[in-house]
Amino acid sequence: MSTLVLLATMFASQLGLPQVEKATFTAHFASDSVAVGSVVDLVITADIQDGWHIYDPLQNPEFGIPVSITIKGGSFEAAGDLKSSQAAQRHVLGAGDMELVYLWQAGSPSFVVPVRVNAEEGEKTLVAEVTYQICNDQQCLPVKTSRVLAKINVKPGLKDLLHGQVSVSAEASGAFAPNSEVELVFSFEVEDGWHIYGTDQDAELGVPLQLIVEGAGVEISQALSSATEPIPHLERIGNMKLQYLFMEGAFKYSAKIKFGDEVPNDFSFAMTWQTCNDSVCLPQETKVFEKPSGVTGSISSGDFSGEGGLPTDFWKFIFAAIAAGLATLLTPCVFPMIPVTISYFTKRAESGKGTPLANATAYASGIVFTFAGIGVGAALVLGPGGANMIGSNPWVNLAIGLLFTVLGISLLGFFEIQPPKFLADFASKKQADGVTKSGYLPVMLMAIAFSITAFTCTVGFVGAIFVLGLQMGLPYLIGGMFVYGLSFALPFFFLALFPSRIQSMPNAGGWMNTVKICAGFIELVAAVKFFSNSDLFWDWQILTWPVALSISGIITLAWALYMLGFYKLPYDFEKPKATPGRGLFAGLLLILVVSMFQGAGDRDHQYPGAVLAFLPPKDYGLNHVDENGHKIGAADLSWVEDYTEAFAMAKESETPLFIDFTGVTCVNCRRMEYEIFPHADVRPLLEQFTRGELWVDKPPHGAFNTKLQIERFSQIAQPFYAIIDPRDDETLITFPGYDPDPVKFSNFLQAGLDAYNKK
Repeated sequence: MSTLVLLATMFASQLGLPQVEKATFTAHFASDSVAVGSVVDLVITADIQDGWHIYDPLQNPEFGIPVSITIKGGSFEAAGDLKSSQAAQRHVLGAGDMELVYLWQAGSPSFVVPVRVNAEEGEKTLVAEVTYQICNDQQCLPVKTSRVLAKINVKPGLKDLLHGQVSVSAEASGAFAPNSEVELVFSFEVEDGWHIYGTDQDAELGVPLQLIVEGAGVEISQALSSATEPIPHLERIGNMKLQYLFMEGAFKYSAKIKFGDEVPNDFSFAMTWQTCNDSVCLPQETKVFEKPSGVTGSISSGDFSGEGGLPTDFWKFIFAAIAAGLATLLTPCVFPMIPVTISYFTKRAESGKGTPLANATAYASGIVFTFAGIGVGAALVLGPGGANMIGSNPWVNLAIGLLFTVLGISLLGFFEIQPPKFLADFASKKQADGVTKSGYLPVMLMAIAFSITAFTCTVGFVGAIFVLGLQMGLPYLIGGMFVYGLSFALPFFFLALFPSRIQSMPNAGGWMNTVKICAGFIELVAAVKFFSNSDLFWDWQILTWPVALSISGIITLAWALYMLGFYKLPYDFEKPKATPGRGLFAGLLLILVVSMFQGAGDRDHQYPGAVLAFLPPKDYGLNHVDENGHKIGAADLSWVEDYTEAFAMAKESETPLFIDFTGVTCVNCRRMEYEIFPHADVRPLLEQFTRGELWVDKPPHGAFNTKLQIERFSQIAQPFYAIIDPRDDETLITFPGYDPDPVKFSNFLQAGLDAYNKK
């Protein structure tokens, strides 16, 4: 009979007939919800036909294939081994002098594997593959793989909570001078539902607010005090009464510090506190302040707090938004409309419907409102922590890469992206109202309508600014969209005020099409960066240094050949002519092409640090390791990616531990690795450390490293560097953020070595 069943199965397979599965699998989590970074059990239940069995995870693979599980994607990762929830059936067969042991699972067995959840908050789906071999008493079928799904609600983890509950600023009422006394006033704002503890809080029950002053000859001459009394909260545990002193809302603290005969160069002061709500207390937070340069005034927070002035990259991004807004004006959908629109303003003013200034202001405001509204709307939807989590998400980077590819191809003219019909209908109506109705609201609505009707040309530019800002953070997103809209609107504003200048504008022509096409090639090159981010996260090792440069070189070569008139694109009526201007621009592109292909063949090819930061790491895909199996990375030094292992190595080798908190999408991390680490003043010092490279945004250690950085250093930004004494686990010194000065970084390393040796 079994032979007939086997033959029937074979014939069914050949004929493509449906077969009854001998085993099916389902999966669910042991808990309905879990916090980001936590570990939860995944339960996999099998339904096995009577008379059949699969092998237990502990089965010797020489005698039978044990059931196993592979978790797909980077949002979840296995945090332990797969185990059975029940004892396996033990079957022993004799084979000469040997005993063959088989561990069977039959019926409806369950298997459990602990899973660490790295996904962002919301309902998420785990995808896993179960590999197994099913047998009966006569035969074993080929090994199969079955896919299972399990849903779980992911709640904010510690990383999400540690954001913006408390803001504090400081002011000094005197000069930091020898033999002087200065009053410091600290202004606090605590988010609703949260509190910190007052200065008199029992330290065994909560971390009290404390002022820390460091520097030779500097002391606190008057302790922290506040006109706002703390709110006492009493709790009873058995016969014990516990008192907590809450500081909530807005309040101020003041203190005085006194200097000796000189003000030390290394003088600094900081505030430390603990933030809690009714259910959770966050790790202790510390904010370091910089000395003001003037006699009296506000004191800015140091880089340690992550709240300093706007970074240089922000202004570079704003400049890119300005360039994108101006470039949009030079496209075929927009440029021909400029004189038409300005002429309309002139006639509107002549007919008594407003003044040129008011009409121009209303029209420009409508354009700015359109694009700024997109940025603010995204900010409201995402919340303060939403955009910050997007930058390192591999699926988001993959989606952005695809979006840039689609936008780039659209700008090249292979298809057009049209606005939805209801928006197009709205635009047509508001444009008609703007012509016939008085008042300035119709003018603003007409500007919004114009922004919509120009969608085909604007989407490639504004889409690039939007996704870049989204990835870099909400301040970038809101600022970039506002500046883009302002740059787009300003020419309309000024030309409406001075309509006579329209006559001096260049005529519309084929050059506008060239602007669009150039933007399309730029976006195709940019897409490579985002695909590379996903590749790095999943460690596919496909878009390595030479591959990324080669693809970028091919795209740039196609761009240069187009400028030289070798071929035409769908927007062109004929092949473009190679004018001197186009030829000069193509020559510059060809220089880039040569450089890209040289770099693809030589990973040591010299590029500026700002360029290197956007490429995959030079060592990615080479898998070079030292004699201990640790990767050779930045500055051609060995790096340990497991913190526990790095700490043990440092302790055993009696060297201080240098920690580099880094990230897959962290551009400034790459710049530090390429510009600072190999520097002649820095590399010899790095050699004296055990070096840990802790990735916060990719498996298998990402969740642990993120938690370590938050809980130990109260930091969530990268890059971040710390030096630890493994003898007593003391943090000797830290260095936050990107700094292009190698001398500062070498001083930081030397200070860490000195502190270690002094102890």
